[in-house]
Amino acid sequence: MQKVKFVTEEQDKIVVWCETNSIIVFRDFMQYILDNMNEPEKFMIIDTRNDLVYGMYCIATKQYEMRKRTFEERMNDVQTGKWNKYSNSELKGM
Repeated sequence: MQKVKFVTEEQDKIVVWCETNSIIVFRDFMQYILDNMNEPEKFMIIDTRNDLVYGMYCIATKQYEMRKRTFEERMNDVQTGKWNKYSNSELKGM
């Protein structure tokens, strides 16, 4: 399941509401933030079910050992960190 609810812009912040239970979507979204945002450490993940807020940058870099990819890695769809051990089909089975 993946549902994107809405996107709003509040002053200098953009708020994206998305629900997913796909680990692939979660991984790809974290990688997109690392690759494309100027200040990825400001990005927060909000768990509305448990009412918790996480720093996405810390989760991506410390827990999953992800990093910003080079241009060549992006073109070759290289996954960084702990994700590079698994194919998409393996992740679907998790």
